[in-house]
Amino acid sequence: MLFNYNYKVELPKIIPDKRRALFHAKRMLPDYVFDTSKLENNPLTFPEVKTLMDGITIGGHKISDVQQVLNIKDSWLMLLSSIGDGTFSISKNMFHSIHTKIARDEALQWGEFRTGSVSITGTEIYQAPPWQELDAIFDREIEIILDCRNAIEQAIRLFLWGALNQFYWDGNKRTALLMANGITISAGYGVFNIKTKDIQEFNTLRVGFYETKQANEIVVFLAEKCICYIEN
Repeated sequence: MLFNYNYKVELPKIIPDKRRALFHAKRMLPDYVFDTSKLENNPLTFPEVKTLMDGITIGGHKISDVQQVLNIKDSWLMLLSSIGDGTFSISKNMFHSIHTKIARDEALQWGEFRTGSVSITGTEIYQAPPWQELDAIFDREIEIILDCRNAIEQAIRLFLWGALNQFYWDGNKRTALLMANGITISAGYGVFNIKTKDIQEFNTLRVGFYETKQANEIVVFLAEKCICYIEN
């Protein structure tokens, strides 16, 4: 399922540097794991997330909340490793690999497209595509989504497309976000991240996007607020 927008995404006036973008992503990883967890309303605080990432257990939380953070960490580490060794690609297999890490023991199935219908939080209007059509949608539309040389716009399009189509039972935003990061980091620009302070605005725009398939407002938001560019 495709969508419409007419906003022109501008590339920053910086010199792309994959090595530095990857270094920055690794250095700031606790921040990005924390922000990604907050997309799912995970209750763990930043110090608790940092403690978990340091390999120390914490108490007082549901096992599922702790596991969700660990899954996000593991998926980020896998993504950064694949970028570093040059094996990252925009493919169905890579989507499935990221989803396997990020939705382990959370979704009904992980590492494969859903085999049933899903409802979308926040809207009763939008209906995700039938599960029987997901493989065909992916194969038919992925090249259209990636049909631009602007890496930032390409990443935004991929993220919105993955979230809109709800390819998986759960973990769609997180999977699409990490795949989008594969583009921005590999291109040497930086990290695609929805900060905790911006999640409420994102969710409002997300529901409007789902219901209308008009992406102008959310594309502007993502382009202007959600790309953490490296500094030259």
